[in-house]
This record gives sequence, structure tokens and C-alpha cells, in this order.
Amino acid sequence: MPCRSIGGDHVNACCGTKLRSLLKVVWLIGGALPLAACLDGSDGAPAVKHAIFLTLGALPGYTSSLASAVSSDGSIVVGTATTAAGSRQAFRWSAQKGLVGLGFMPGGTYSVATAASANGAVIVGSGDTTDDPPASSMGFRWDEATGAQRVEPLPGSQLCHAAGVSGDGDVIVGTCLQNNNTAFRWTASSGSVALDRFGTGSNRQSTATAISSDGSVIAGAGHPVLTGALIWAANSSPTVLGKLPGDAAGVATAVSTEGSVVAGSSTDNAGTSRGFRWTQPMGMVDLSDGMNGLLGSFATSVSGSGSIIVGYGPTATGDVALIWDADHGMRALEAALAADYQTQIAGWKLLRATAISNDGHTIAGYGTNPQGQTEAWVVKLPD
Repeated sequence: MPCRSIGGDHVNACCGTKLRSLLKVVWLIGGALPLAACLDGSDGAPAVKHAIFLTLGALPGYTSSLASAVSSDGSIVVGTATTAAGSRQAFRWSAQKGLVGLGFMPGGTYSVATAASANGAVIVGSGDTTDDPPASSMGFRWDEATGAQRVEPLPGSQLCHAAGVSGDGDVIVGTCLQNNNTAFRWTASSGSVALDRFGTGSNRQSTATAISSDGSVIAGAGHPVLTGALIWAANSSPTVLGKLPGDAAGVATAVSTEGSVVAGSSTDNAGTSRGFRWTQPMGMVDLSDGMNGLLGSFATSVSGSGSIIVGYGPTATGDVALIWDADHGMRALEAALAADYQTQIAGWKLLRATAISNDGHTIAGYGTNPQGQTEAWVVKLPD
């Protein structure tokens, strides 16, 4: 049966009913690259499924964008857009509506989005406000009904950052400055409650960076050097994870849906960081072994099952987005897309992968576009 090229990718697909059954609808949003899922017409080889690469652009009047989190199914992406003068505004993206600015807290001049609930209806982040009392940095909780509302800080603190939110949007975690950093857990009924601090004397501190979707585990660090990475259970009891052997500091930055897998970074005395994956049976495992050309690595997000971790690593020519799984180890994301899905990202440099959906099929991050600007992107991996 004769075949033809589809989408300019020089991928053959059989015609007629087979063609109609094999081709999938492709999002033609922004800078989406063509996609074809097909059989080789000559020998009936298995289907070659390509990834979809979407560029998110920027809010009107803004010149760059960064993606920081995705909803569980990958349909919602949140992040921050920046003007040429450095002004920032949090945004929410969907294929249907594109980028939508989230605005600011009352009287505020900037906002930064850091995390989203499972369905993307609740977004948390940080910004300034002139509302009583005024603050230069305060956590916020956003939904469509109320807009960005202040997350009440720990007592006596006027500098706070909201870093994570549970899947149902009811629990927020972050860090406030109280002499030193103090991690907090917030709910509407309890307000912000301080989590344990670690260290000695005036060095006691803690930081919360993420929360599992089911709300059972909070990830972060105690004193980054004296304690390293740790997790708190829902009842606030801590478990110290520490750092990789011989390293000086550690922090946990991401956690799987039910909290059994934790990812983060461990840093040696020379300041070189390595991404890690922690489980109770295996302890802390270095993810960057065998990755040539990296000057370090950082883990930023983990899939719901904990089987895929994304992040970035510095190289001699700048950052590069990374992806890890047990079968392949750590790889540059661009190389993985080319090898696994025959997908090339022409003209782009993918700098950092910052988020992955629970099912592992959507990855978000940011990079340098063909015009040399920093822009958020999304990669959709096939089922």
C-alpha cells in the first residue's frame, strides 16, 4: 500500500482507514511542533510516537516567562512572566486559554507562582502587599473566586514564601523568616503552624519546599549543613534524610504523591550539587553518576509514582534540562526526546526542567528560544 510523508517530519503513515485510525489530534497552540504517530509503511514496524513541544510565550507587555509547576494531569501550567524592567506577575496556562495573569495581592506590585493543586484550581506563590500589615514578601493562595489572598504568616514574621500546596488545595507549606528560617504548614482552620527547627543555639532553622499531593509528607531541610534534607509527616514528626556521603549540605525539593519517594540536592564542600532520590529501603541515591559534561545536578520535581525525576545541571556552556529514570539514568532532556521519541527541538536550548505531572507524561520548564529570550515550555510525552 502506498504511503506519504506527514507533517513535514518525513514519517510515513499508511493511507485510508489506517491513516485515520493512527493519526492523533495535535495541539496547534503557540509554537507546537508537528506530531505523527504511525507505522513504517515498508515493514510494519512498531509505531514511532513523537513528543509534542509547546512554547508558552509571555503575558502582554512582558518579555520572558518561567514555568514552575503543573497540575496532576498536565493540563494546567503555572509560572511567572517578567518585563524588561524586571516586574513579575504569576500566570496560569491552559491549552484553551493560553497564559492568564493572576494579578497581585492588594496593593502589590509583583507576584511569583510556585505550585498548583492537583486540578490547577488553586495556585500558591509569593508577592508583596500594602494590605494591613504591609509586607515586601508574603505567601499567597489564589483561586478564581478570590484572587491572590495573603497566607497569614507565622507570628512576628513579615517575610514569607509559599512553596507547595496539597492536591486538594487545602494545605500550604513554605518558609517564614523568624530570626532564622522557619518552615510552616498552613490550613484555613489552623493558620500557619511552625514546623521543627534544627541546629544549635541561634543557628536553629528549617525550610519547607514541597508537600505530597495527599498532604501526608512535607519536604525540605532543617539546618542545611548540620541536618541536611528532611521530611515531616502530617503530624509534624520529622525524619532526617541528611546528605550524600562526604557532602556538606542537603535539601529535599520534591515528593511523590503519597510521600514514599523524595528528591532533592546534596552539596559538597566545593559547592557542587548532585541530585538525589530517597526511599526508605534504599536511602539516598546519587542521580548524577555517569553523566559526562555536567558540573553538578539539581532535582526539581518527581512524578506521582516517583519513577521519573526532572531537574537541571550546570555545564561549561550553561544549564541543561535533565530527566532521570531507573532504566536510563540521568540524561539531558533534549537527548532523551531525540532518542526515545525522535523529537528534535530546533533552535531552542532547554535550560531547566522544573515540573513533571503525576502521570509522568507532561514536563514543564524554561529555556532560551530562537530569538534568545527566556521562555516557558511544555513537553507532552506520548502514552
